Amino acid sequence: MTKKTPTLRYLVRLCSLGFALAIAAGSFGQDDTETKIRLMTEALQARDSGNLILAKAKLEELVEIAPNDASVKRILGSVERLIENQGSSSGASSTSTEDRNAALQREAEYLASLETERIEKSMQSSREMREVARRQANRGEYDPALRTISRAISGLEPNPMTQVLIEELKRDEREFLRQKSQYSATTADGSPGSISVHEASPDFVKLQQQIEVLNLRGRSQFFAGDIEGAEATFKQIEALDPNNAVAKNFLIRIARERQEMGYLNKLKTREQLLQEVSNAWQRPSIYEERPGIEVVDTVTLPLTEKLNRIIIPSVNFTEVELSKVVNTLSAISEQFDATGLGIKGVNLVLIDPERANPTVNITLRNLSLKRVLDFIVDSVGFQYEVEADAVVVRPGGERTNLDTEFFPISRSTVIRMTGGSSGAGGSGVFDDPFFTDSGDRVREQGIANDAQTIRGFLQQAGVDFAGVEGSTLAYDGSAMIVTQTRRNLERIRNLLNRYTDVKQVEIEAKFLEIQEGALEELGFDWVIDERGAQTDPAYETGEVYRSSLRTLANAAAPGTTASQITIDSDSFSRVDDISPPSLPGNKLLGANSVPFTNVIGSIDGVNLNVAIRALSQKSGSDLLSAPKVTVLSGNQAKINVSQEFRYPTRYSDTESDVGSTRGDSASAGVTITPGTPEDFETRNVGVELFVTPIVEEDDYSITLDLNPRVTEFEGFVEYGGPSIAISGGTTVKTPSGFYQPIFAVREVETKVTIWDGATVVMGGMTREDVVTVNDKIPFLGDIPFMGRLFRSEGESSAKRNLLIFVTANMVSPGGSPKRQTLRGVQPGSLFQNPTLVTPSGSESRSQ
Repeated sequence: MTKKTPTLRYLVRLCSLGFALAIAAGSFGQDDTETKIRLMTEALQARDSGNLILAKAKLEELVEIAPNDASVKRILGSVERLIENQGSSSGASSTSTEDRNAALQREAEYLASLETERIEKSMQSSREMREVARRQANRGEYDPALRTISRAISGLEPNPMTQVLIEELKRDEREFLRQKSQYSATTADGSPGSISVHEASPDFVKLQQQIEVLNLRGRSQFFAGDIEGAEATFKQIEALDPNNAVAKNFLIRIARERQEMGYLNKLKTREQLLQEVSNAWQRPSIYEERPGIEVVDTVTLPLTEKLNRIIIPSVNFTEVELSKVVNTLSAISEQFDATGLGIKGVNLVLIDPERANPTVNITLRNLSLKRVLDFIVDSVGFQYEVEADAVVVRPGGERTNLDTEFFPISRSTVIRMTGGSSGAGGSGVFDDPFFTDSGDRVREQGIANDAQTIRGFLQQAGVDFAGVEGSTLAYDGSAMIVTQTRRNLERIRNLLNRYTDVKQVEIEAKFLEIQEGALEELGFDWVIDERGAQTDPAYETGEVYRSSLRTLANAAAPGTTASQITIDSDSFSRVDDISPPSLPGNKLLGANSVPFTNVIGSIDGVNLNVAIRALSQKSGSDLLSAPKVTVLSGNQAKINVSQEFRYPTRYSDTESDVGSTRGDSASAGVTITPGTPEDFETRNVGVELFVTPIVEEDDYSITLDLNPRVTEFEGFVEYGGPSIAISGGTTVKTPSGFYQPIFAVREVETKVTIWDGATVVMGGMTREDVVTVNDKIPFLGDIPFMGRLFRSEGESSAKRNLLIFVTANMVSPGGSPKRQTLRGVQPGSLFQNPTLVTPSGSESRSQ
């Protein structure tokens, strides 16, 4: 405590000196506060110099000025006690030292409060002068206003309390100077330099007016809550005036508000994620089957729709020329057109340059006009094409009937159309392991092979390239350029629409594993010592009787035998145990527990010790894991929730070295080097799930190839025999130490077909281990009532249940469900991050 006294004394002196300097630098007359500071400073200086009488006089004068100030009275009391104790010895007690330190602390606090009071009074005086200066400026008295505002500024000492007020006063001073200059310019008599700012800098005035308008707009937007609009406005001000302090201050406030909003978003996301964890414990429910979703062709032409919707009751042509058949069908289409799509009927045009005009023999009933045309043109070897305003019938295989179209095609579509074969996996140079040509040539050859494969696929799908003269197909790696008839081009378009449909599945796996262990045990261990006290020679030959009742933890523990290093010689012998390694978290219930109480007594010189074991334990662990993964149809997805367990698979040989014997009395040294692990393997201990989804052709069913596996660590097994080294009269026996782990595996492999959005439940991976101990001392344990004291009973159970739920949802490339309609999410919606990083900063996406 005595070491802190000088520090407080110096603090008080510094405060006193600072207050004295502040009084000397003040521009106002002394008031009560400054008088108090002066008297307090003189009193403290007198007390520190040893003049306690002068200090008392100054403090009494201070009490007269402030009679109700409790701090002054306390300081005066401490000075009076110092005067009373002045004649005492220098060895003051620690209590007086603590009192002095406390007094010094109160003095510093009192002086600080006086200084704060003085600063507040000076600030109040400056504010009053500021109002006076403003009124003077409003009356046009700029010189008095400037003098008043100058006195207000000089009356404030720069410190954190007065800094804001000083800046405001300086801003008013600049404003008074500007008003004075404008006033002088408007009232001058035309002397040089006496022009208004409007005449001197019209652009500056215009810019300031524009900034003032933007400033007013930005403030209104900011306080109305339009943060984005206010930010844009103040950025516009900053572009006009890079040094505009108002715009920068508001941009800082906007950034802080957004930072606070970001923090709220963090808290919101955190709570939502925690809520999702809690909600994930809910098991899947049963819902009614959804009705099938009709796929609507949105690219059907109106004329094509007419051909499908016009139904002709009957058609009968016998040896009728094709031209007459076409005219008849055109007239009939107008008669039976009830579609309401544009003008009634369909224009059918026959283009026959060779004037073949074959005859038609056909009879049809209750078919659409499209099907009637299909049968007629196929019967005579012609074809028709649906154009925007007419259906054109032409002979098949003419070059004048060909069109060229561009079809973009993705790599995944090529793989699906060709059954997975591609140029990279073809024959030729790609199968030659010594082929070292450039990558461009390899790519060109692969594209050429893909083009041939696609052409063959389309040929088998009904697009005739061999029979249509002039038809071609070119593939550049990203698109097809096809020259074909319009009907075959439409077939290609339909095929691509079928194969370019991205089929991918979101796999949501949920693992619920519950473990619970319970132990109940009550037992008694008896120890009877007939030897009595060690100093009693009558009982030195007595015996000790112990009850061999087991504990439940020892009974439930797996049987393990520790390896031993044995050293045996004529002079000494030693045995060291080597236990196998253990994994953390495998401690049994009741392990390392101590007896509830010990009862120790003596009966007729016989020592009696009874250890009572009473234990009731419960433990449990819950595991929830719900990972999600999206995978393309036909590809495997792997979900792993486990720990990696590394263990050696190969050890080096154990080596022994026996030294030579020197002399008759010396013995040889024995050195045994155990085998060291060299190769390691990694095994996942936990839950693994392998799943391969395949979307079926109905685009509604999903076939899942499921393979869940649960791996558990059971313990270690030691392989190999011991190593023995003999030297002289010493024998050393060392175990191999080659430990290998034992794993328990529960695995299911199955293949099922489910609907889109359905859940597969896999259970049955349950396990319960029950260990029961019921030991007793014969005869004594069978005694009614009292026999319970000679029995040890307990039961331990460990239960484990694992459920696996696998849900498959077809998703679109946008990330949303492809067919399912969720609340607030339509099928085929696009999932995006709400913000996007640009060179100018993060921007929000437009909805």
